[in-house]
Amino acid sequence: MKYAFKEHEKNFLEWCRGYNVPLSEPQKLKVRDFLKNIDDPNFVPPLYRHQAESVKRAIYCYEILQKKDLLVEVVTGGGKSAIIAGIVAYFMIVHDINKFLVLVPNTIVRARLKDEFDPESKTFVYDTFRFFYNGTEDLIKRITLHIMEQGKDPTGIRQANIILGNIHQIYEGKVSLEIIQKNLGNMVIFNDEAHNSKAENYNEVLNQLKPQRIFRLDTTATPDRLDGLHPDSEKILEYGIKKAMRDRIIKRVIVCRPDIEKVKLTYMDTETGKEIKSEEVPWEEIEQRKIRPTRFITSEKPMRQQIAIAKQCLDYQKKTVALDESGKPKCKPLLFVVAISITDATNIAKVMENEFKLKTLLVTNESEDEKKEEAMTINRHLKDCEYDAVVSVLMLREGWDVKNISVILLFRKFCYKLNEYTGEKYSVYGQQVIGRGLRRIEPHNTNEWEQCLVVDHPVLKHDWLWEMLDADQYEGALNPNEIIDIQKIPQPKDIDFEPIDNKPQDVEDVIGDIQDIIDNIPGPPGEELKVIQKWEEYLDGYQYQTERIDIEQTIREIKKRSLVSGFNEQEIFDEFKIDVQQLNKFTEFEVSQLKEMITNEVGFICRDSLKEYDRNPDKRQDIIYKVLLDHIKKRFLLGNDLFAVQDKTSLKKLWFAITEIREVFLDPALIEGILRNPPQL
Repeated sequence: MKYAFKEHEKNFLEWCRGYNVPLSEPQKLKVRDFLKNIDDPNFVPPLYRHQAESVKRAIYCYEILQKKDLLVEVVTGGGKSAIIAGIVAYFMIVHDINKFLVLVPNTIVRARLKDEFDPESKTFVYDTFRFFYNGTEDLIKRITLHIMEQGKDPTGIRQANIILGNIHQIYEGKVSLEIIQKNLGNMVIFNDEAHNSKAENYNEVLNQLKPQRIFRLDTTATPDRLDGLHPDSEKILEYGIKKAMRDRIIKRVIVCRPDIEKVKLTYMDTETGKEIKSEEVPWEEIEQRKIRPTRFITSEKPMRQQIAIAKQCLDYQKKTVALDESGKPKCKPLLFVVAISITDATNIAKVMENEFKLKTLLVTNESEDEKKEEAMTINRHLKDCEYDAVVSVLMLREGWDVKNISVILLFRKFCYKLNEYTGEKYSVYGQQVIGRGLRRIEPHNTNEWEQCLVVDHPVLKHDWLWEMLDADQYEGALNPNEIIDIQKIPQPKDIDFEPIDNKPQDVEDVIGDIQDIIDNIPGPPGEELKVIQKWEEYLDGYQYQTERIDIEQTIREIKKRSLVSGFNEQEIFDEFKIDVQQLNKFTEFEVSQLKEMITNEVGFICRDSLKEYDRNPDKRQDIIYKVLLDHIKKRFLLGNDLFAVQDKTSLKKLWFAITEIREVFLDPALIEGILRNPPQL
C-alpha cells in the first residue's frame, strides 16, 4: 500500500511548532492544550514516539488537509489501541463528538479491545494513558461501551458512546445497520485490522456509513494483501517490524533450524501399508522428489525432531525469564505451534502431550467452545498458565496477543508477493503468525531485549520471510536434544534508521533496482509470485503422491550424547519405537463415514483457502467449492459425484490425498487464478 504522507512531511514539521488550526479561538486553545499534554514529560507512561506521531498526523490531516479516511500501519505489539484512544479523546475534547464506532474482523480482536475500552476493566486504556487532563477529566465518566454480539439487544447502541463490534454482526443482519444509521448521527469510525476491509460486504457497510462519519482511522500491522488490494484510506504512517525492533518495542526474532544431511524415503502401499521401495537421498537432491513441504515435515520422525528442538528452545526461554520482587518468574513461556490441517494439528498435539509431556491446548474450527474461550483468555495467566503449548490451524491470528509466546514452531509453508510500489516482499499469514510472538512482557522496559525463538525447517524455504522480518539466525544448526549455546545467539544488530518523520526523497533510493530484487528472490523462480491463470490445466496435470511415504532425516554434525547410554541423539530418536506399519494403516471407516469426513474437509478447505488468500471467507466459497468438487470428481472418483460414490477403495484413496489437496488449494496463486477466471456456477 502506497505511503501517502511524503509530500506533507515538511509542512507537518512546521505545523508541529505551534499546532495552529483553522478553528474558533476556544477550539484552537483546546487543540494546543491536547497536543502539549501529549508532549508533556509528565504524561506518564509516555506514548511511544510512533503513537504520538500517529495521533498528531491524524489531527493534522483532518484539520489542515481536510482528509477523512486515513490509515496508520503499526507493528503487532506497537500499541494501536492507545492511538485509537488518543483520537477518541481528541474528538470528545475539541469537537464534542460522543459517538465512536469501532469495527473489528473477528471476536478475538473484539475481546482484546473490550478489555481496553471497558471502563470497568482493569486494563481500561484511560487509566493508563492520561489523554484527559485538567478540566477535561470529567469526560471519562461519560464513556460507556456497548458490545455488538449475538444475542445482545442492539438497542444499547443508542445509549453508548463507544460501540465495539464484529462487522459481520452488521452485514449478516444480526445487528441492525438501520439502528446505527438512525441513532448515532455524526460519528468517528475506527476500522481495526483494516486489511480485512476489501471484502465485498465489509466495503458495503463502510460505504453506507460514509455520510455520517466525520472521520475514519484504519489501523493494521499488515495493510498489503496477497490479492494486491488494500483499504481505500490513505496511509499516513509506517511503523514496521524493523523500526520497532530498533526501538525494542517488540521482541527480537531468532530463527533455529536443523542441518539435514540425507533423507531416507520409504514408499508404502496406501491400503496395505507394505513397503514398495526405499531410497536414500542426499539433502541437496530432496527437492527433485517433489514432496510437498508439509508432507515432509509432518512425517513421523521429522515431526518429532522438530518438536524436540522446540522443547529445547522452550526450556531455554524458561531459564531466561526475569524474576519479580518475590523471586518468582514474571511469566511462563509458551510454545505456539502452527499446522496446516486439523489432522496434522491433532497428531502433533498428541505427540507433544504423550511423548514430550507438554500440556497442550489444541484450537481448531472443530474445537469445543470451551477450548476456544481458553485460548482467548490465556493472556490473563502470564504467570500461572496451565498449558505449556498451544497448537492452532488458521484460528489464532490477528488480535490474539499472548505476551508469553516465547517459541513458535512452524509445520507449514508461507507465501509472499512483491509490493507494487516499493518492490519489497510482503506476506500475509506468515507475518501474522510470527506477530503472535512479538508482543513484549514488559513493553516499556526498552533497556532490556526480549526474544522469540522460531523453529523453522530448511524444507520450508523461509529465508525471504526472515529477511523481511530482519530476524537473527542462531549461528549454526540447532539439533534435537542439543542445549542452546548462548554464544550462538547473535548480538542485536545496530540498525541505523532515519527518524520516523524523515523519509527518503525517492522510493528508488530505498529499494534500488526493483529488477535486481526480483531476480534475486530465493526459492523456485516465480513459485510464490505467478498467478496460476490456467488453473484448470494446472489442476488436471498436478501429480499427487499416490504412495504413503515414511521419511527419516539424518541430521548433520550430531555432537551431543546421552550421558546414560552413550549413544548419539540420532540413535536416541530410535527409542521412540515408531511402528511405521501400524501408523500407515487406514482406520477402517464405512462408506458413509468416509463421505461425511471428506465432505466436512472440503468445506474447511474452501473456507480456509480464502482465509489464506485475503482473510475473508465470504460467498466466493461457492466458486472454490465447485472447482474443488469437480477436481476430486475428475481426479479421484472416475467422473462420479462424491455424494453418489459407493466404492470404498476410491473414497479411501481420496481421504489419503485430502491433506495434499488442502495444501494445493491453500496456494493463493491458484485461488487468485480461479477468482479471476471463475467457472460457471
